Amino acid sequence: MKYVILGGLLLAAYALANTDWDSRSEWRRARAEARRERVEVMHQAARARAELRRDAAEVRREAQRDARRAREGARRAARQWRESYR
Repeated sequence: MKYVILGGLLLAAYALANTDWDSRSEWRRARAEARRERVEVMHQAARARAELRRDAAEVRREAQRDARRAREGARRAARQWRESYR
């Protein structure tokens, strides 16, 4: 009788161990998937930041160009005003 119980316990232990390995592999797959998704989100965020930096640089260049044109226009107007009083 004790051999039957011992055999049953061994079968139960094997079944539990096998289930544990299955759940571990599912857990590993889930962690790997979560890691891949996190990496993809990080890449998307990096691409968005790079795009924002490019847009900001373009706006900054345009503002500098407009400011330079305004300074040149003011200088030209001041020069014409000075020459008109000579």
